[in-house]
Formats: sequence, C-alpha cells, structure tokens
Amino acid sequence: MSDADAQRPPVPTTHSRGSRLAGRAWSALHALSPRLAGRAAFDLFCTPPSSKRRTPAERRALETLSANLKTATAQRVTTPDAEVQTYRWAASAAPHRGTVLLVHGWSAEARIMTLFVEPLRRAGFDVVALDLPAHGLSSGRRLNMPIGARAVLAVQQAEGPFTGVIAHSFGGLVAAHAAEGGPPLTEALKVDRLVLISTPHSLSRLVHDFGTGLGFSPAVHQDLADAVSAAAMRPVTSISTGGMLAVAAKPALIIQDDDDDLVPPSDGPAITAAAPAAALMTTKGLGHRRIVVMPAIVRASVRYLKGETP
Repeated sequence: MSDADAQRPPVPTTHSRGSRLAGRAWSALHALSPRLAGRAAFDLFCTPPSSKRRTPAERRALETLSANLKTATAQRVTTPDAEVQTYRWAASAAPHRGTVLLVHGWSAEARIMTLFVEPLRRAGFDVVALDLPAHGLSSGRRLNMPIGARAVLAVQQAEGPFTGVIAHSFGGLVAAHAAEGGPPLTEALKVDRLVLISTPHSLSRLVHDFGTGLGFSPAVHQDLADAVSAAAMRPVTSISTGGMLAVAAKPALIIQDDDDDLVPPSDGPAITAAAPAAALMTTKGLGHRRIVVMPAIVRASVRYLKGETP
C-alpha cells in the first residue's frame, strides 16, 4: 500500500551526470537572476507529481480505498488558493465526541486516510477528510505549507469545529502550521488534540534535500531557501513541526517508525523534545507509507483522540 507520499516534494532520483547537468542549468539561471532562480525552484518545489506517475499497484490500492468515499457526503469548499473536495461521515455511536479532520500527505488523496473512518465513527466521532489543493479532486496547481494550512482553516469554517486531527507526513506539517496560526496565517485551527504520523521536523532540511536532488549549488540552494522564507514570511530555518506545536500548546501524539525510509527516525524525538505537550509513540518495520494503513496505528490514534493512552 502506498499513498505515493513523501514528507516533502520528492527529491528527484537522477543519474549523477544528469544531476550535474541540471545543476549547471540552475547555476546559469542564478547567474542571470538569483530572484528568478529562486522563484523557478520554489515553483518546482511546490508542484506535486502527476497522478499518472503512480504504479499500477498504487492505482489498484487507491481504487480499492475509493469505496470508502461512497458513504460520505461530499462538498466543495472555497479556500484562498483553490476549491477543495471534502468528505464527511456521521458518527455511528454515542456519546458524540466531536469531529475529527483527516489530512493526507504529499501526492496522496483523502481516500488513503479512510481506514480511520469507521473506527472513529464507532468511537462517537464525525469525520471529515479533504483533498489538499493540487491533489485528488481539488483544484490548484501548487501546494506548500501555508496553502495547505489555509485550506484546513477554510474547511474548519465550513465543516468544523474539529475536536481532533489525524495527519500523515507532509499533512502533519500542514496541521501543525494551522494549529500554530503563525505567519502568513491570520488565525489558528481550533482543535483539542492532534495525531501526527511520520511527520518531518525541519522544513529547512526538506528544502535542502530537494535542492540536493536537483544538483543545486550553494547559491541556488540559498535562492530556494529565500523564496520559501518569503512565502512563509519568516526564515525557513525557524520553521519546525516541534516549534509550531510548542506555540499551539495542544496535546499531540507523534507516531514515528524506526524503519521510515523518508523521515529520519530521530525526527519523532526531536518534535517531542521541542513541544512539551507532545508524546512519542515509536513503531518498527512499518516504513513511511504502510504505517498509515496499519490497524494498530488506527487503534492508537482513535484511543488518543478519546483521551486514552495508546
């Protein structure tokens, strides 16, 4: 099972010669205009890969999960950046505990999160899931942390309030940013508890890894970092999941697998070290993608949102 997801725009896996050639092209653009190089790199950084790049196995898995959307009430929600597709399910048991928002990761869709739906409904929660901008059935061409957070806040206005959030990978960065409400946002997500699964800690590292994959020189790396900082209205080096959760001051369960091939296992402890209200749960052998569809993770997440210790 894969959501074709990375915690960030995917680092291209180019041949070393191809990477060198690409690096020279970016360096030439930087020599022409550092600002233009930064804007071009930022645009690429924020552009998800086409769903046509999914493997046949990934397409089959997602098609199977599509059945879970048929029981939902679908709605379009206008955000400052796109029209996003949302799905809503009503709780199937009492007492009613509020509404939980499900946030998918980079290049994924709402349906990858739908294995959480029935356990949450049976626990007394309404459930809302969304396709982030430029993903699934939502409009838009680009996604970054502020665009995603603005979408979450717009969905809160239309479908909230939310008692809890369960987010995977890049969706965890989006959820933490929305809960923090820092620049460039003008409000914060009102939520009681969050569950962040396989979420990266440092945005600066994601930017650097992306540039490294494209063979960026140090100067072009800086062009991209400057463009990300401009969009975030603060230095990219100051942005971290743990830092945003610390500002939000909301209880959060951080779930991190020791065999994650995309997010360093050390990110989980780094997040909880920075955020006093966060707790860490570690797993082994689940990797980055499969973890989000594992029954044990679903159970732990639901228990935490109910106020229990998973």
